[in-house]
Amino acid sequence: MLAFITSLRHPRNSADYGEVEALLADSLRSVLRQESPDFSVWVVGNRRPANLPDRVNWVEVDFAPPSERRGPQTGREAVLLDKGTKLAVGLIAASAERPDHVMLFDADDAVSKRLAGLSAADPEADGWRVVEGWRWSSERRAIRRQPDFHRHCGTAFVVRRDLYEVPDGLGLGASQEELLEAFGERLFRRIGSHRHLSDDLAAEGHPLSPVGFPAVLYRVGTGENHSGVSLGGFGRPIGRAVASEFGVPATRLTPAGLFRSVLPGRRALERMPRLNSIVTGAGRGDDSRRA
Repeated sequence: MLAFITSLRHPRNSADYGEVEALLADSLRSVLRQESPDFSVWVVGNRRPANLPDRVNWVEVDFAPPSERRGPQTGREAVLLDKGTKLAVGLIAASAERPDHVMLFDADDAVSKRLAGLSAADPEADGWRVVEGWRWSSERRAIRRQPDFHRHCGTAFVVRRDLYEVPDGLGLGASQEELLEAFGERLFRRIGSHRHLSDDLAAEGHPLSPVGFPAVLYRVGTGENHSGVSLGGFGRPIGRAVASEFGVPATRLTPAGLFRSVLPGRRALERMPRLNSIVTGAGRGDDSRRA
């Protein structure tokens, strides 16, 4: 069985918490479309979202805001603390059901409907890393290939549960201080951050195999991203195959829909002077709101 686990930021540290919940709803619709029925889903946060699907397990914590700064860009240290401790609680909760593998995912991304099948087919495998995936602008209904995907997005690893080394004796009411003490540096290197997980496990003799297909849509340009990353530049329309794989809307097959999907927005053009002069000369309208 594969356990999908995600966390929600503190309401104080968001631009619009209603939008955070809407992004989560999109993500859960994608996750819940798994072809294999052998999976569970866990969400950890400070405030229960409205209309949470019945199959999703909710775990509430009362952790304080990690930063006094309002808005999503709170700084790396605050993100690692808030995200790391919430995902650690999710690992504790999910471990009670003894899943074979765990996938920590960001609460705005979309995933392939084939991921749970990886775990079901090989429950004893160390796990997998997503090396092929897409950046995704839901506003533009556009995607673009993201090379070395697991180096850029946290929704990138399916890992055998025991490799997270969840300490015994911790309950769902554990404080952040208790979680920090129990998990140690692993809380930041392998749970709150995705940057070191694959290399650390490989160094310990547990290399993660590459997933053999593009497996995740890394959602960008929402205004709620910790990183502030956007699609920028040129995009590719979302065809029926990708829409079906990830459970997201396809690009509208109209001139306006294709135009919006493929061509960069105004802010991206401003960073490409030659293209900007061409498009401006052609009399394009104002599309500065595009991601």
